[in-house]
Amino acid sequence: MGRPVLPSTVVRVGFLTHLLWDRYGPFWTTLTLAAGSEVVLPDPDDVVARLADPRVAVAPTVAFRLAVAAALALEGVDLLVAPSLNPDDGATRGAAQDPWVADLPTMLARSVPGLPPVWALPADLGRSVENEAIPFLRRLTPDVGAVRRAWSQHRAEAHPPRRTRRGVPQAPSGALTVAVLGQPWWATPAVAALVARPSEHAVGPYAYDPADLRSEARRVDPALVDTDAEALGALRRFARSGSVGALRWVVDGASGSDLWLSRRAEAIAGARVEMVPLRDLADRERTFRALLHPGGAAP
Repeated sequence: MGRPVLPSTVVRVGFLTHLLWDRYGPFWTTLTLAAGSEVVLPDPDDVVARLADPRVAVAPTVAFRLAVAAALALEGVDLLVAPSLNPDDGATRGAAQDPWVADLPTMLARSVPGLPPVWALPADLGRSVENEAIPFLRRLTPDVGAVRRAWSQHRAEAHPPRRTRRGVPQAPSGALTVAVLGQPWWATPAVAALVARPSEHAVGPYAYDPADLRSEARRVDPALVDTDAEALGALRRFARSGSVGALRWVVDGASGSDLWLSRRAEAIAGARVEMVPLRDLADRERTFRALLHPGGAAP
């Protein structure tokens, strides 16, 4: 007679993948696997289907309705990881007034019934993350030795992705270079591909070091939260480039913080910056899928 099959003790960890995933996803999923846990990512088809769930309506804007839908698509996991998009640094303006931007993990846990336990992890690896990593590993495994080994093996990887670009990429001959800008979850290669028109060459801040872009904006306004500073710093950089022929700013008109930020953008670049409301993007489902694509490129 064979041995009885014991219940699995492997912790299944679900991750949201459409908000700054390229910054936090590779490191935290590596650490999760090193602890012997399973990584579960949301399926885009399931996320799009979950948009019809009435619980999604608790979030007023597109990016965070998608976050709720993705969380619902991961309802079978043991632990749901959501990124902290901005550190709690005492800022009070712009995105700091939007609770979904300021504290996404808490909003998911408090506002969406039926979710697994939500665990907050920093999206920005530019700061020390050991104080977040050790409790996270302890949540995944009771083995103190396994926690110590996982952290010692991967602590050197706890740094932002390498981005060294300084100048604007050259456009193909005859193409107009267009900078696609806005909050970091809008200013991605996938969204840029939707915004660019025929014979245009889309560029964006995704090839640049976010810390450099924040510093650019904070030389003028030191009180900006990280995501606002990054967006405005990118605008300032592209606006003074002679090779950029157009500036397009993606904005969700239902988001008060997006509208606040767009007014700041107009104050910087004036008539040069063209506002692109999300509702004007032709194919709504394709837009959703572009936002959900973890790799940041158009699906």
